[in-house]
Amino acid sequence: MKKIIILAGNGELPYIVVKELEKRKLDFFIITFKNNKVSAKLKKYNPIEINFGKIVTELKKLKIKKFDSIIMIGGLKKPKLKEIKPDINSLKLIPMFTKKIIEGGDNNLLSFCIKKIEEIGFKITNIKDILPELFLGKGVFTKISPKKNMIKDIRKGQKILEQISKFDIGQSIIVQKGNVVGIEGVQGTDFLIKNSKNYLENDTDAILLKSTKKKQDLRVDLPTVGIKTMENCKKSNIYGLAFCANNTIFLDVKKIISYCNKNKLFLIGV
Repeated sequence: MKKIIILAGNGELPYIVVKELEKRKLDFFIITFKNNKVSAKLKKYNPIEINFGKIVTELKKLKIKKFDSIIMIGGLKKPKLKEIKPDINSLKLIPMFTKKIIEGGDNNLLSFCIKKIEEIGFKITNIKDILPELFLGKGVFTKISPKKNMIKDIRKGQKILEQISKFDIGQSIIVQKGNVVGIEGVQGTDFLIKNSKNYLENDTDAILLKSTKKKQDLRVDLPTVGIKTMENCKKSNIYGLAFCANNTIFLDVKKIISYCNKNKLFLIGV
């Protein structure tokens, strides 16, 4: 039977995963990171909070206790170099870690971390193996479907995100009538949506597209959609969401689809 370590970031997703592991009666242990706010609901599971510089030591301790798998879930605030505070086990990794931070890009840094974790002897577990119901496939999942001109914008957005993914930047883009209104930066999707409102024409043809990055490790850092994302779309006059089919996490599928139907927004997996 698996013994799973959860490297928990912010948001509700780590708690959702924990509840599922608890239901399955799997043995798990939660690690959180300093200066990274996590859900208060995790407190009852007695997580430990560490600096990034202590991670190797903690993983080696848990390896001795027969923990063999790791789930990396939730958003993580990239640490400043002075916050890492490495111990003896992490010291030799710091020059390489520092280089990855300076090079920039979440995917670049994550790939490095995954490689080092696997070298210690852990398997990275895909959230799909734990909660496949959080994912939707291809097609329209709402009463409303995107118009033909929106399908063109979706395809344009896909091509743009595919091209810029080699630079390891955002997973989201807003397009309206062939015009790129905004591309996600380090501030995240909700900031993109809110910031785009003043640049959108006052009609219902704007779309939001969320996609994975090219050559991304699909076991971690998948695009995530919560009810807040769709509420922000509604407030900013964005007509709907096109998402990467089978590789986008929905925090509450039924609630999100219900909200979209009530507010005449579309959801389409592409």
